Amino acid sequence: MPAKYKISYFDIRGKGELPRLVFAAAGKEFEDERLSGDKWTAFKPKTPYGQMPVLTVDDKTMINQTGAIARYLAREFGLYGSNNMENTKCDIIIETTVDVFTAMIKLHFEKDEAQKEELGKKFSTDVLPQYFTYLCKVLKENGGKFLVGSKLTVADMAAFDMLDKLTCNPTMGEGVYKDFPEIKKFYESVKTNANVQKYLEKRPAADM
Repeated sequence: MPAKYKISYFDIRGKGELPRLVFAAAGKEFEDERLSGDKWTAFKPKTPYGQMPVLTVDDKTMINQTGAIARYLAREFGLYGSNNMENTKCDIIIETTVDVFTAMIKLHFEKDEAQKEELGKKFSTDVLPQYFTYLCKVLKENGGKFLVGSKLTVADMAAFDMLDKLTCNPTMGEGVYKDFPEIKKFYESVKTNANVQKYLEKRPAADM
């Protein structure tokens, strides 16, 4: 009997979107539980570490931490690498993408206008170009279509998630990678994957 999965997170994309995208890429069903207010307050003490996302497997085992959830699902669904080196390459891309997302979140929540302007400039002129250049290099070395190996992996989904957050951000959009046509091509390739496209078409509208 197939396992039963539930992802619990806020009604935003944030750290909960990568696990959702891994489910989508694998074509697997899951319960997408989106909590806020009193429901989150009531659920919080039941979580392993007082935070979300949380993956619940078969109504009993809870797994926390986005990276751990994504890797677990990737192993379950054949979306990791085909050997230890490919797995490690997936991990590197996931962790690199986390660094970019952390910088993006810091910018998003900065209240001081002067500091926000400085962070925004650094994000646009330093963080993103470095990230895009890195992805282009990895893509080129791997044949141009996938980031790791010869099939879609959790690494592709992690990078796609970051690119999608940028593309859907009203202050950024596709213009952020206008000088990197390889990035646009990669983004569109993952976006039009049949399973991913099906998920995106029905995905609830939500903040990054």
